[in-house]
Amino acid sequence: MTIIESVKTFIATYSGLTANVPLSVDALGYTPTEYGIVPMPGSRIVETYLNNGSLREFPFAFQITLSTADELERIENSEFCENFADWLESQTLAGTLPTMATGKTAETIEAVNWGYIQDQGESGSAIYQITCRLTYTQDP
Repeated sequence: MTIIESVKTFIATYSGLTANVPLSVDALGYTPTEYGIVPMPGSRIVETYLNNGSLREFPFAFQITLSTADELERIENSEFCENFADWLESQTLAGTLPTMATGKTAETIEAVNWGYIQDQGESGSAIYQITCRLTYTQDP
Protein backbone atom coordinates (compact mmCIF):
# COMPACT_ATOMS: atom_id res chain seq x y z
CA MET A 1 0.00 0.00 0.00
CA THR A 2 1.39 3.40 -0.97
CA ILE A 3 1.42 6.34 1.42
CA ILE A 4 -1.31 8.16 -0.52
CA GLU A 5 -3.49 5.01 -0.43
CA SER A 6 -2.99 4.85 3.36
CA VAL A 7 -4.02 8.49 3.73
CA LYS A 8 -7.03 8.09 1.42
CA THR A 9 -8.27 4.97 3.24
CA PHE A 10 -7.87 6.74 6.58
CA ILE A 11 -9.64 9.96 5.55
CA ALA A 12 -12.51 7.93 4.08
CA THR A 13 -13.34 6.87 7.66
CA TYR A 14 -14.16 10.46 8.68
CA SER A 15 -17.87 10.49 9.53
CA GLY A 16 -18.20 14.14 8.50
CA LEU A 17 -17.82 13.31 4.80
CA THR A 18 -21.00 13.36 2.75
CA ALA A 19 -22.09 9.80 1.95
CA ASN A 20 -21.56 8.52 -1.59
CA VAL A 21 -19.29 11.42 -2.57
CA PRO A 22 -16.03 10.19 -4.09
CA LEU A 23 -12.69 10.92 -2.46
CA SER A 24 -10.16 11.38 -5.27
CA VAL A 25 -6.38 11.66 -5.49
CA ASP A 26 -4.94 14.51 -7.57
CA ALA A 27 -8.36 15.38 -8.97
CA LEU A 28 -11.12 17.74 -7.92
CA GLY A 29 -13.91 19.38 -9.86
CA TYR A 30 -15.94 22.53 -9.31
CA THR A 31 -19.29 20.87 -8.55
CA PRO A 32 -20.20 20.79 -4.84
CA THR A 33 -19.59 18.47 -3.00
CA GLU A 34 -16.28 16.81 -3.96
CA TYR A 35 -13.25 15.69 -1.94
CA GLY A 36 -9.63 15.35 -3.00
CA ILE A 37 -6.21 14.56 -1.57
CA VAL A 38 -3.23 16.22 -3.23
CA PRO A 39 0.39 15.45 -2.28
CA MET A 40 2.36 18.63 -1.60
CA PRO A 41 6.04 19.51 -1.83
CA GLY A 42 8.06 19.38 1.32
CA SER A 43 10.88 17.71 3.14
CA ARG A 44 10.56 13.96 3.05
CA ILE A 45 13.14 12.90 5.63
CA VAL A 46 12.98 14.81 8.90
CA GLU A 47 15.57 12.84 10.83
CA THR A 48 17.81 9.84 10.17
CA TYR A 49 18.51 7.49 13.07
CA LEU A 50 21.78 5.69 13.87
CA ASN A 51 20.28 2.39 12.65
CA ASN A 52 19.49 4.08 9.28
CA GLY A 53 15.78 4.17 10.07
CA SER A 54 14.16 7.55 9.71
CA LEU A 55 11.38 9.89 10.73
CA ARG A 56 9.56 11.11 7.63
CA GLU A 57 6.76 13.44 6.62
CA PHE A 58 4.15 13.23 3.91
CA PRO A 59 2.61 16.68 3.38
CA PHE A 60 -0.72 16.74 1.59
CA ALA A 61 -3.72 18.96 1.03
CA PHE A 62 -7.26 17.86 1.74
CA GLN A 63 -9.42 19.77 -0.71
CA ILE A 64 -13.19 20.15 -0.72
CA THR A 65 -15.44 21.73 -3.33
CA LEU A 66 -18.35 23.33 -1.50
CA SER A 67 -21.17 25.72 -2.27
CA THR A 68 -20.57 29.35 -1.28
CA ALA A 69 -23.85 30.82 -2.48
CA ASP A 70 -24.75 32.46 0.83
CA GLU A 71 -23.31 33.44 4.19
CA LEU A 72 -24.76 30.44 6.05
CA GLU A 73 -23.10 28.01 3.62
CA ARG A 74 -19.75 29.77 3.97
CA ILE A 75 -20.01 29.55 7.79
CA GLU A 76 -20.89 25.84 7.52
CA ASN A 77 -17.90 25.33 5.22
CA SER A 78 -15.58 26.88 7.80
CA GLU A 79 -17.16 24.67 10.46
CA PHE A 80 -16.52 21.58 8.30
CA CYS A 81 -12.84 22.54 7.94
CA GLU A 82 -12.50 23.17 11.68
CA ASN A 83 -14.19 19.87 12.54
CA PHE A 84 -11.98 17.95 10.11
CA ALA A 85 -8.81 19.46 11.64
CA ASP A 86 -10.10 18.62 15.14
CA TRP A 87 -10.84 15.05 14.01
CA LEU A 88 -7.27 14.55 12.77
CA GLU A 89 -5.95 15.80 16.11
CA SER A 90 -8.29 13.52 18.08
CA GLN A 91 -7.25 10.51 15.98
CA THR A 92 -3.57 11.19 16.68
CA LEU A 93 -4.25 11.58 20.41
CA ALA A 94 -6.23 8.32 20.43
CA GLY A 95 -3.50 6.50 18.49
CA THR A 96 -5.92 5.78 15.64
CA LEU A 97 -3.65 6.34 12.67
CA PRO A 98 -3.37 5.26 9.03
CA THR A 99 -2.33 1.68 8.38
CA MET A 100 0.83 1.72 6.30
CA ALA A 101 2.98 -0.71 4.35
CA THR A 102 5.37 -3.02 6.16
CA GLY A 103 8.32 -1.12 7.59
CA LYS A 104 6.39 2.14 7.94
CA THR A 105 4.53 3.20 11.08
CA ALA A 106 2.31 6.28 11.31
CA GLU A 107 3.14 8.54 14.27
CA THR A 108 0.84 11.55 13.75
CA ILE A 109 -1.61 12.97 11.27
CA GLU A 110 -2.54 16.61 11.60
CA ALA A 111 -3.85 19.74 9.96
CA VAL A 112 -1.10 22.36 9.85
CA ASN A 113 -3.41 25.26 9.01
CA TRP A 114 -7.06 26.24 9.01
CA GLY A 115 -9.12 25.54 5.94
CA TYR A 116 -9.20 28.41 3.50
CA ILE A 117 -10.58 29.18 0.06
CA GLN A 118 -7.90 28.09 -2.36
CA ASP A 119 -9.89 28.81 -5.51
CA GLN A 120 -13.26 30.49 -5.98
CA GLY A 121 -15.16 30.30 -9.21
CA GLU A 122 -18.07 32.37 -10.44
CA SER A 123 -20.53 29.50 -10.05
CA GLY A 124 -21.25 29.95 -6.34
CA SER A 125 -18.74 27.29 -5.33
CA ALA A 126 -15.19 27.27 -4.05
CA ILE A 127 -12.37 24.87 -3.33
CA TYR A 128 -11.37 24.90 0.32
CA GLN A 129 -7.97 23.53 1.25
CA ILE A 130 -6.58 22.21 4.53
CA THR A 131 -2.84 21.58 4.50
CA CYS A 132 -2.05 18.40 6.43
CA ARG A 133 0.91 16.25 7.36
CA LEU A 134 1.39 12.56 8.06
CA THR A 135 4.50 11.85 10.13
CA TYR A 136 5.80 8.29 10.13
CA THR A 137 8.84 6.21 10.90
CA GLN A 138 10.47 4.01 8.30
CA ASP A 139 12.63 1.03 9.15
CA PRO A 140 16.06 0.74 7.54
